[in-house]
Amino acid sequence: MPLLALALACPAALLGACSGVVDESSGSNSLGEPLPVHHLARIHIILQPPGDAPSDDPALEVVARFVQYRGLDEASVRVRADLPPLAIDRLRPGQCMASEQLWLPVEEPGAREAAPVSRRELVLVDAGNLAVQIGEASVEVPLSLVPDLLPYMSGVEYDYVSETLPPRAWPRGEPSPSALTITVDGAGDDELTGFRVRAAIPEAVVLQATPSTDRGSLLLEWRPDGRGAPLLVRLSSFIGSEPAGDELTCLLRDAGSHRFDLDDLRSAGLDLSGDTLHLGASRLARVRFDAADLFTRDNAEAVVEVRSEALVVWP
Repeated sequence: MPLLALALACPAALLGACSGVVDESSGSNSLGEPLPVHHLARIHIILQPPGDAPSDDPALEVVARFVQYRGLDEASVRVRADLPPLAIDRLRPGQCMASEQLWLPVEEPGAREAAPVSRRELVLVDAGNLAVQIGEASVEVPLSLVPDLLPYMSGVEYDYVSETLPPRAWPRGEPSPSALTITVDGAGDDELTGFRVRAAIPEAVVLQATPSTDRGSLLLEWRPDGRGAPLLVRLSSFIGSEPAGDELTCLLRDAGSHRFDLDDLRSAGLDLSGDTLHLGASRLARVRFDAADLFTRDNAEAVVEVRSEALVVWP
C-alpha cells in the first residue's frame, strides 16, 4: 500500500506513526528527551517441495515485517509484531521443547523497562512492493494494515499463503532451485530505498523413520546436505485424524541419523498414545541484509525454510 493511502487510512492522531518512518521529535514530550529508535526486520519464506504425499500445510508461505520501535524492549516488540525468535536460536542440538513454548517471549538480560504508553511507538514500516522470485515464477506478497489493537502500534504487515506452488517455481520431480530472490521496491522516499536479497534454498529432508519393535525408540535417517546447519524436526501424535497432546519441536545435528528415546519424548510432553506419529522436518538458510541506514545485518534477516513430512504407523 502506498504511504499516502496508509496515511489516509490512519487516524489523525497516529498519522506520524503511520507514515512509515518515525519522526525523532515524536518521542519527545514533557517526560524527557526523545527515546532512541531501534529496528528489526525479517522476511521468512517457507516452501514445501512438490510431491505425492498429502499435507495439511501450505506449499508456500511468506511473512515479512519491517519494524521501527522505541520505548519497548525487543522481546515485547517480537511478540506484538509476530516475530518470535527462530527455533534454531532457542534450542540446543538434541533438545526438544513443546512447540507452543517456542512462541513465548524470551527474557532479555538487563532488558530496559518499558516507557510510559504515551512514549511508546511501534511502527511496521511500509517498505513498498515485495516480490519473491522462485525458479521461473514470481510471487507478489500483499500487505495489509495491522489491527488497531494498541494505541502506539500501527503500520502494515506482509503475508502470503498458498496451498500450491506457483507454476514453474519448482516442477514436480525436479531438484529444488538453488536460490531465490527477494525484491523490495522501497517506500518511494530517501528513508527506505529499494533493495534485493538473494538466499539459498536448502535441500529438502527425506526422512526414514523406523520404530523399535518394543516402541521404546525411534530411529530417524536422512541424507546430510553437507552444510553443517542443524535440522528442525516436529513430532505430533494422532488418534485417527485427531491430535493427541502437544507437538514437540527438536533441533538435531545434520549427521544423517538420530535415535529418539521415546521415554524422553514423553517427558518432554509428547503424547504417544496415538496410532500414528506425524513428523515434519525443516532445513533453514539464513542471510543477513542491509536496507538503507534503517535495517542492517545486525537486525535484519531473510530466512528460507524447506519443510517435508513423514508418517509413522505404530506396530
